[in-house]
Amino acid sequence: MKRFALTIIGCLIVVAVQAQIIDPLNNTEFGDYTATPVLDNSSGAGLGISFGESSGSLTASYVGTGTSAEQALLLAPTSDFSTVFTVGDMLSVNVNTPASTTIEDFGLAVSATATPTAAGSGNGYNSRTTFDWESISVRPSQNSVRVNTSISGTLTTAANVANIGTTANISQLFVNWVSADVFQMGYVSNNVAVVDATATFAPSSTIGTAIGFYADLRATGTSLGSFSNLTIAPIPEPSTMALCGMGVISSIFMLRRKK
Repeated sequence: MKRFALTIIGCLIVVAVQAQIIDPLNNTEFGDYTATPVLDNSSGAGLGISFGESSGSLTASYVGTGTSAEQALLLAPTSDFSTVFTVGDMLSVNVNTPASTTIEDFGLAVSATATPTAAGSGNGYNSRTTFDWESISVRPSQNSVRVNTSISGTLTTAANVANIGTTANISQLFVNWVSADVFQMGYVSNNVAVVDATATFAPSSTIGTAIGFYADLRATGTSLGSFSNLTIAPIPEPSTMALCGMGVISSIFMLRRKK
């Protein structure tokens, strides 16, 4: 029994030691981040979404008027963090999203710039195609996980929608930086990691320059959260997980032989 416990603990330690929390997201102010509206259906009436701290975690709130979609990104340069997100890394955030009947999304984002062009009159109050970015977000009202990408001026929204039963089971969102231009986006549900989509950007893209969060809210007075512990870790290697699994199976086999 002791060997079995030590095997599990050893595998957990290997994963945990390599993970670095780069932002616990419990600040009252997020000075290193820049909030940018990228879709403004208020046509210049003001930023429809604000980001802030609530009960020790990051929350997005609708501060505009009306019921039309307002979308914003909260981004910071990767170089601002103690550990820099790069090829071979997994960026993740802990997620706790309550049930909601209002259509709204909150998620993790990776961008080619920390200060993208804001939605304004010059771009029809929609700047989502003016830079490369991607996001994976939860939508509690539809119990789904959704992927957005903007690649070389082509915007794809609501791609790879995963209907997951209930967003209450989602504990984490993640982005894997697989190679120079390739990213995987996924989520953890009931302790199982699921890769939902893969995005390939142009070789000339600077995607990965900034990381942060994406919000799509569309009802006055609503908010969505809560996110905590923005973390960077090496992308889990299948071989490592397989060795851990073999170790556990071996320990179980030895226990049965002793009995």
